[in-house]
Amino acid sequence: AVTGGGGLALFAGLMLLAHVAGSFDLRDILARGDLIRSHALYPVILILVLLGAFSKSAQIPLHFWLPNAMAAPTPVSAYLHSATMVKAGIFLLARLHPSLAGSDLWFWVVTSIGAITFVAGAFFALAKHDFKGLLAYSTISHLGLITLLLGLDTPTAMVAALFHTINHAIFKASLFMAAGVIDRECGTRDMRRINGLFARMPWTGALAMVSAGAMAGVPLLNGFLSKEMFFAEAVAVSTLPAWLLPALATLAGIMSVAYSLRFAHDVFFNGEPIDLPREPKDPPRWLLVPIEVLVVLMLALGLAPNIFVSGVLAAAASAALGAPSPEFKLAIWHGFNLPLVMSAVAL
Repeated sequence: AVTGGGGLALFAGLMLLAHVAGSFDLRDILARGDLIRSHALYPVILILVLLGAFSKSAQIPLHFWLPNAMAAPTPVSAYLHSATMVKAGIFLLARLHPSLAGSDLWFWVVTSIGAITFVAGAFFALAKHDFKGLLAYSTISHLGLITLLLGLDTPTAMVAALFHTINHAIFKASLFMAAGVIDRECGTRDMRRINGLFARMPWTGALAMVSAGAMAGVPLLNGFLSKEMFFAEAVAVSTLPAWLLPALATLAGIMSVAYSLRFAHDVFFNGEPIDLPREPKDPPRWLLVPIEVLVVLMLALGLAPNIFVSGVLAAAASAALGAPSPEFKLAIWHGFNLPLVMSAVAL
């Protein structure tokens, strides 16, 4: 109902957008941003399109469908809830950026909803006992982070948003698949019963903890780089009070580390299993290969991003902005600066 209703709002918004632009050709629509933003129907178009995007990408208050959509088999969950379905709204915001962004209304609505979702999703993730539920709410939080970056409406924020979209897809897919393996071996997803698995499933545990580290933004993993880019954009915002966005970003970063650590600690350490339906052990070899591939990608993008992702990121940013990609530097070390301090405080 939520995504269907959002889809109807989106359909209406796109019809009005084409009417104002005078064309259904996406190239024409993207080229006529000034005309669209100056039109009397622009606020209506923007709100309708944002309702569609926010419902697809589980922004608060349209978020509750995502944690309830975890009944699918593990590969489907990993596919839909990490990389495709929940990124549909994000894709829409990025693709229509030249047409709809660049106004105060875009900045305040998109940034505010993204910030609320970023912080609230992280808070809700901390309270879940079902580890798939924890991952679902962490997905909501990260989608809020990407939405917030798109709302900031600068070329470098677009690069950061697209980079985190890639990174989130990689580490969250691996975590959903690890969760599926654990569920298969233990017969439950309740973290109050699943404890001490590292002694019983050491290789699964090692892979899952690396993925949780990427989610938390631990240095040398891909999540750290895009989180640093986000922190740098938060510091650079001049429209808001200088302390507000860095403070919110650091708070959400703290909670992100906390729920990642809770997942790793409660599942793989924290004593002994309690009344599990099955005796857990590392699964057959081929069940872990997809997780291993993704963990290798996390390390590759974290250690050598300029080799593996810079070109793709520049092309994607250029397409989303409708202009040449801004210059950006992907590096583990940018010197001692405020974003580094924010990362250190969060960790």
